[in-house]
Amino acid sequence: MKYYIANPELDEQIKEIRRKIRLSMNGIVSDQMVQNGIIYKKNYGVDIPRIKEISKSYVPNHDLAQRLWNLQIRETMIMATLLEPLDKFTEDMAQSWVETFNQIEIVEQAGMNLFCKLPYASSLSLKWIHSDKIWIQVSGYIIAARIVEKFDQNEITDIVQKAVESSETSELHLYKAIALCLSRCCRKSKEAATYILKEITDFSQSSSISQQYIYNEVKQEILFLNIL
Repeated sequence: MKYYIANPELDEQIKEIRRKIRLSMNGIVSDQMVQNGIIYKKNYGVDIPRIKEISKSYVPNHDLAQRLWNLQIRETMIMATLLEPLDKFTEDMAQSWVETFNQIEIVEQAGMNLFCKLPYASSLSLKWIHSDKIWIQVSGYIIAARIVEKFDQNEITDIVQKAVESSETSELHLYKAIALCLSRCCRKSKEAATYILKEITDFSQSSSISQQYIYNEVKQEILFLNIL
């Protein structure tokens, strides 16, 4: 457990936030999430729009966000991703957070609300897709999917090569993240789309469910974009 210097103002804000969360709780949703394998230390089942609404009442604050994150309550963790100032959130902190990820919801929320906006987001995502830990890889691909415009051709090549290497997997969230990332990379240019489709062409005849899924998603994206 992490300890903090006493701060009556922040303590009062956290008490208020927790009260608002409890008043917004939805036990049915929380139970359904548990039944679907979405398990947090504590989960009040509050919907994302309501969590965002609560967070708007508070000014982004690093100390507040860190305290909210370390409560390890679903709703306060998501709020932490909304209230963490970009200029205070270091790469070491990002690494510390991602090491604890074990639910796709928190991966997506952290990626959308915070990680993809960081000045070092591109290097972070490239590092994470090369991790040997599944949830860190998933996080890397999801961030990369949101910031494809920041990558040069060599970086796109690196992403695609690693994606192909990791494509034959039984990990649902990993191959879905790979498919999303490669599909978004196709939007970068006609050349990128051509290269990606060439690299995964063999997936169309693969017996692997994951490779078939990736191929079909990318092909649908290319057809939608009408660029080849």
